[in-house]
Amino acid sequence: MDEWAEIASYYDELYVKPDQYKREAAKVLALIDDCKLSGGSDLLDIACGTGGHIPYWRNRCCVTGLDLSPAMLSHAIRKFPDVEFHQGDMVDFALDRCFDAAVCLYGSIGIVLTADRLEKAIARFAAHLKPGGVICLTPWSSQEEFEPKIVVDVVRQTTVRICRMENVKRKALDVVEVELHHLVGRDGTVTYHTRSMEIGLFCRQQYLAAMADAGLEVMQHYVGTDVPMGVFIARKPISP
Repeated sequence: MDEWAEIASYYDELYVKPDQYKREAAKVLALIDDCKLSGGSDLLDIACGTGGHIPYWRNRCCVTGLDLSPAMLSHAIRKFPDVEFHQGDMVDFALDRCFDAAVCLYGSIGIVLTADRLEKAIARFAAHLKPGGVICLTPWSSQEEFEPKIVVDVVRQTTVRICRMENVKRKALDVVEVELHHLVGRDGTVTYHTRSMEIGLFCRQQYLAAMADAGLEVMQHYVGTDVPMGVFIARKPISP
């Protein structure tokens, strides 16, 4: 069962903010350029969703997308028929080549849920890097920084209206529960979408340890407005 199938139909209108995504994509490319030692421009977009960042990368990089959700990938493929996409879980995917950069943004790493799966995912990221390549990883908050909140947003576009309310709360030390409530008005019909999802909440040291265990050298932890969730940048050594 594809848990993202319903949300995929209005994901772009609700979550993909072009100005924000453009800034994030530009900053990520700058961070990659600062740290990357491999000579190519192959970029793997892990948990790419509908491909919101791809328009801002594809002029400089050869982008490949990976996502678990067939519905999300269907939208991405329709928008970018010339881009290579793969369906797979970030904890055990295996592609037939390596990349100069792997990015996992928007806190998507949190869907791995457990520390064991976090370690496995980052090991897979590292395995798909060329020597001198880098990963850019956005954490889904952290145990140190998390604060509960209720998110409210309204989308008004020509073809759709969306009212969003999401209750983001701590379920355990290492688990966040997000209750989604979305009203979507389209084609003269209003539909209500709701679901509850759990997200892994890791501490900073768990991220650092997972990257070190995967043989990566952490180069920087960027915190700034261009990437509101922050981003870890780690590099695969040129030689073991």
